[in-house]
Amino acid sequence: MKEINLKKIPFQRIVFSLILILGIFYLYYTWTRFKEERTDSVLQIARSIETTLPQETIKTLEVSPSDSNKPEYLALKNSLKAIIQINPKASFAYLYTQKNGKIYFMVDSEPENSKDYSPPGQEYTEADAPTFKAINTGKDIITEPSSDRWGTWVSAYIPIKDKVSGKTIAVYGMDFDAKSWNNALLIEVFESGLLVLLFLITALFLFKITDKNKILNYDIINRKIEEKKLHHALSVLKKKNDELDQFAYIVSHDLKAPLRAIHSLSEWIIEDLPTVSDETNSNFKLLQGRILRMENLINGILEYSRIGSTNIELERVDLYKMLEEIVETIVPNEGFEVSIDKDFPVIITEKILMDQVFSNLISNAVKYNNKPVGKIKCTYTSLPDFHQFTIKDNGSGIPKKYHEKVFGVFQTILARDTKESTGIGLSIVKKIVEGKLGSIHIESEEDNGASFVFTIPKKPKIIL
Repeated sequence: MKEINLKKIPFQRIVFSLILILGIFYLYYTWTRFKEERTDSVLQIARSIETTLPQETIKTLEVSPSDSNKPEYLALKNSLKAIIQINPKASFAYLYTQKNGKIYFMVDSEPENSKDYSPPGQEYTEADAPTFKAINTGKDIITEPSSDRWGTWVSAYIPIKDKVSGKTIAVYGMDFDAKSWNNALLIEVFESGLLVLLFLITALFLFKITDKNKILNYDIINRKIEEKKLHHALSVLKKKNDELDQFAYIVSHDLKAPLRAIHSLSEWIIEDLPTVSDETNSNFKLLQGRILRMENLINGILEYSRIGSTNIELERVDLYKMLEEIVETIVPNEGFEVSIDKDFPVIITEKILMDQVFSNLISNAVKYNNKPVGKIKCTYTSLPDFHQFTIKDNGSGIPKKYHEKVFGVFQTILARDTKESTGIGLSIVKKIVEGKLGSIHIESEEDNGASFVFTIPKKPKIIL
């Protein structure tokens, strides 16, 4: 399968870079467009106002303090005041002219008691090049931000020309606060910048989503492949298990048949011999015992291999009654004392498996007891999430070094000729308990009895 490259492809980088470059151009365009539109708007306002100012009235002014008493001056001043009132973005409106190479104020919009008031005939000593340019060239001008005694301004200058001679007789000026002007420009650019940033973030998220989709698609493809592998492995495993079950059945059948034949043959030989010595009879008995052990061993292997291979139906099991039945079946009537706690619960479990566990443990307690009176005690403890069971005896005990070994398949402590055992019983117990997600351990010392303690979850688990 072709490996998917999860790194960003060049196309994404090109698109991202293109958006960034176009965004920079867009910001520059916004900057220049706003300046041009604002300039055109301000000049258009100033031009429309300039056309309302009467030239004849302006010509009557002498550009001296005496003009302040003339009704023409007062009429012009009131007009400029009204202009500022209806144009709140403008700070000043005024008329100025040039005499002897100097700039003088003719009339302004400020009240006489204002600190910013410029009386008629006052020289504008801070006049800059654009101020002279407007009156000398007769062209409309809007300035870059410049500072004077009144503050920092952006000014619009509209020359007022004599209709007959065409000469500039005065200039109409409007001042706008440069800070507000620049703030409006920055806000416009900032809004455009946010739009560009939004495009960049959107593109980035789209690229991230695309990459995530590729990863998800890659994971989905791999998962489907793994699922196919798992299904195949499960089908193979099922086939192997079926083959093993069949093999185990055939082997057990084929092994048991000759064993039974040997056992029967040994009995016929004893019957046919006229006289048999004690030694020969003992050997035949030993042979028959070995045959019986071999048959039990085959049965134990089959039983061990079948644990977990089939689903067993869960049912309500009264463990106290189960233990009573096991004790009655396994424990001899004489030479043993058995006690069962009354608090053994009724649980939901596989009855046959719990029967195997308790039967094997109680059977071992009987088989390996070396005391005149064997004592077996069955106790129950309720843990938060588990049932805990203990089968305790007063037998020969198990040395600590064998506590784990005895749970292995075919493992016994005593020689098989001393105690007949297949060595599979405790292996079956451990496999059942751990298959139900429980645990089992031994508490014992040599010649001091043994306690087999095991737990199973209170919520029933189907054996694996």
